[in-house]
Amino acid sequence: MKRLLYFSVILLFLSNCKNDTDAVPMDFATQSVPGKWLLTETEQTVNGKQVWQSANVVQPEYIIFRSDGVILNEKEEASCCSPQILNVNNKAFEIKPQQPVNYTQDCSQIFCGSCPVWDIELKGDVMVISKCQTPRAKYVRK
Repeated sequence: MKRLLYFSVILLFLSNCKNDTDAVPMDFATQSVPGKWLLTETEQTVNGKQVWQSANVVQPEYIIFRSDGVILNEKEEASCCSPQILNVNNKAFEIKPQQPVNYTQDCSQIFCGSCPVWDIELKGDVMVISKCQTPRAKYVRK
C-alpha cells in the first residue's frame, strides 16, 4: 500500500515539471516589449540632481526588440555587445535568438565590457532602460 502511495506522490511531482527552455521567447513576447521604440529622453545629472533631457530630434535613434529578445538597430542589425538577459519589470528573460542575427560589424575583433543584464521598466508605451553604468534612457513605442 505504501508503494502505491509513494508512486502516486512521485507521479504528481513529475507532472508539475515543465520544460522552461521554450517559455523564454513566448513570455518575453507577452510582455509588450517586442517592436520598434524611439529614444525620447536620457537621464542626466544637473547640479547634483537627476533630470530628464530631450534626445536629439534631428537624428532620431530607434531600438527594435524581436520577440526572442534580440535587440536591433534601425537597420535590423545587432550590436556585438548586446546583453544576455533582459530584466523586464523585475522578471528576467534570457535572450535566445530563434532566427539568424546580422551584426553591425565583425564581432570576432570586438572586446565588450561587462554589461550582461539590462533593466527595463515598462509602463504601457513608455520604456525606461538602465544599462549598467550608463544613464537611463526613455523610449516610446512607434
